[in-house]
Amino acid sequence: GEWADAAGGAGVKRDHLALDPGFGFGKSFEENYPLLKRLDELHQLRYPLVVGVSRKSFIGRALAREGKDAAVGDRLYGTLAAETIAILRGAQVIRTHDVRACADAVRVADVVG
Repeated sequence: GEWADAAGGAGVKRDHLALDPGFGFGKSFEENYPLLKRLDELHQLRYPLVVGVSRKSFIGRALAREGKDAAVGDRLYGTLAAETIAILRGAQVIRTHDVRACADAVRVADVVG
């Protein structure tokens, strides 16, 4: 992509780059889930994928009950589902608040692979 070309032009080695699609940053609820669904397409660019979906508002919206988004503290299971999907679609690095729970989910996803 253009960002990789710009980095290369500035002297940054390709193997020092990673791609973070920026879940939740400047994206609507309706944009985050298709991005997660199509993460494997970004993986085809052959850069390590860094994904941070932990406790994001789009998780809270998907878990909404009676029209109210799930509170941040009630987003663990939704977060783990999204992190697992990310791993299965090619993410190599997960930024998370819940390290132990995420590590367990990643271990299972790696077995399925």
